[in-house]
Amino acid sequence: MFSFRMFIVTLLGLVIAIVKLNHKK
Repeated sequence: MFSFRMFIVTLLGLVIAIVKLNHKK
């Protein structure tokens, strides 16, 4: 069974990483 919480944590992690990369530019 796929954990929905893990999906949210992963999604948030990706969003934060993208935001950090955008701020570096």
